[in-house]
Amino acid sequence: MSAVSLPTGNRAQRTFAVAMALLGAVAAGQIIAALYFATHRPRQDEAAIRRRAIEARLFHHPKEVETPAPKPVRVFAVAGVPAATVHPAENSPKSVPETLLRLAKGFRDRGDTTNAIAKLQQASALDPGNSEILAELALTYESMQLFDRSNEVWRRLQSLGAAAGPLYQLAELKLRVGVPAKDAPLANSTPTEAGDAAGVPDGSTFGISEISLKTLNDAEAEAKLRLRVGVKKRPGVEVDHTKVKIQVFFYDMVNNDQVVLTNADVSYEWITPGHDWADTGTEVLDVTYLRPKAPPPGAPRSIEVPDSVEKAKLAERTPSAAGSLLPTSESGPRQYLGYIVRLYYKDQLQAVRAEPTRLLNLFPPPLSTPAQ
Repeated sequence: MSAVSLPTGNRAQRTFAVAMALLGAVAAGQIIAALYFATHRPRQDEAAIRRRAIEARLFHHPKEVETPAPKPVRVFAVAGVPAATVHPAENSPKSVPETLLRLAKGFRDRGDTTNAIAKLQQASALDPGNSEILAELALTYESMQLFDRSNEVWRRLQSLGAAAGPLYQLAELKLRVGVPAKDAPLANSTPTEAGDAAGVPDGSTFGISEISLKTLNDAEAEAKLRLRVGVKKRPGVEVDHTKVKIQVFFYDMVNNDQVVLTNADVSYEWITPGHDWADTGTEVLDVTYLRPKAPPPGAPRSIEVPDSVEKAKLAERTPSAAGSLLPTSESGPRQYLGYIVRLYYKDQLQAVRAEPTRLLNLFPPPLSTPAQ
């Protein structure tokens, strides 16, 4: 009987052949899967796009509108004070005290000082070391003529030290030459006797003890005002009256939006004789603000005379160009706004008064008079 013999091969070769067959099957499966996803994904994307379009029609979400940044405010130059641009804060409040501070500013701007004080007190209780909150609280008290309370808040701000920055310097200025807690009435041009230092700030030789503003009747004037100022000497101090300087600045509002130094006629007159503080403790000065009535329509206007040959030639060639040389901040209808009184002795600031008080914040006085 014959036997059938099977071919015998290498075992390693057979194992390799089986492995290659398995790898080929796996590769073929991956290719088939890739083709499946490649052919079905567009359909899924199209379905998602259609779904989002339907949702957009059913659930309309308005686009977010960007809030324009607040515009900077231009402060015009006045009497040696350079012009400046104030940039409003653009950041939204990041804390409850900052939110209360912003609300308080809004109330004060609308004249609601009661709610402004309430919000500022809440903000100060939450953040006692916030110098901006304290400054706003003090300024609000000043606008209410509560100078004793404003001085108390200025002292709190001053206690923060130099870390408060420029507000610390403002607090020092307010406490040194600011408005006293209570004004004494003017004694009908009668000088007060020396004997007490009321009205004289600490560290000063002179002070503004009394001040009043009165409207005078004048048929030929658009506006006529008299500012009466009482200047008091510290008792028991020898002074040189030739070293006393009293500066009075009247301010007008132009076009209801610009604060400028007045162009009205301003005159000075001492009411008390001598005005050397030799026999009396207080000398009284009257300062008059006079704005004549505007000429009636059709009346001939005064001719502006050029002050140089160049300007005269320019005016002859192009009158409009000559007119452009005039400061634009001085043009437009004017209305009396207020005053600042500065008192210096030996070129050092002694006292300052302002009405409205915001003029003092817009135009802070130099601590010493500029060198002549």
